Amino acid sequence: MKMKVKKNYYHKVSQIEPEVLRRFMINEVGEKAKEKLYNYLKDLVDSYPKFDEWFFNTIIPEVELKNGEREIIIVLSELEDNKVVLTGIAILKKKQSEKKICTFRIHEDYRSQRIGTELFEKCFEYLGTRKPIISISQDRKEMFENHIKSFCFEETQVLKDYYKKDSIEYVYNGYLTGV
Repeated sequence: MKMKVKKNYYHKVSQIEPEVLRRFMINEVGEKAKEKLYNYLKDLVDSYPKFDEWFFNTIIPEVELKNGEREIIIVLSELEDNKVVLTGIAILKKKQSEKKICTFRIHEDYRSQRIGTELFEKCFEYLGTRKPIISISQDRKEMFENHIKSFCFEETQVLKDYYKKDSIEYVYNGYLTGV
């Protein structure tokens, strides 16, 4: 059931104040924030077989360093009934040699409400470019088509079997290394 969003809040996980984290990210049963973020994305294991390992062993430790090279931007949306829910997330890599949107997700119940467009803008702002590298698996490419066109992303690579056997990964605005 789709609910209309009243207002969106964008937070960098490395900069979230503990009270904000407690208020929005930990639900009644006490689910830890890291697991809550992962649970929001865990179906990506279908397209990226080592996603869980990458998330817990690379992303979380690097975000916790707070050195600006990795960031997770979350979107918390206040609904018409005043409930606040996690509606979007982006995982970013910002290094001198690479500015990349590693993961981008808007919850299916809250799409077509401009959350994705606004989250892309927050990603561009953080990364300092409107043309970051982004790769999209063949099974998710269609859902990104409007944003690919509206932001004029340029397809630069098509990789077979890069993350998963018998799968195609489309790369925009740059090149994935290790090919």
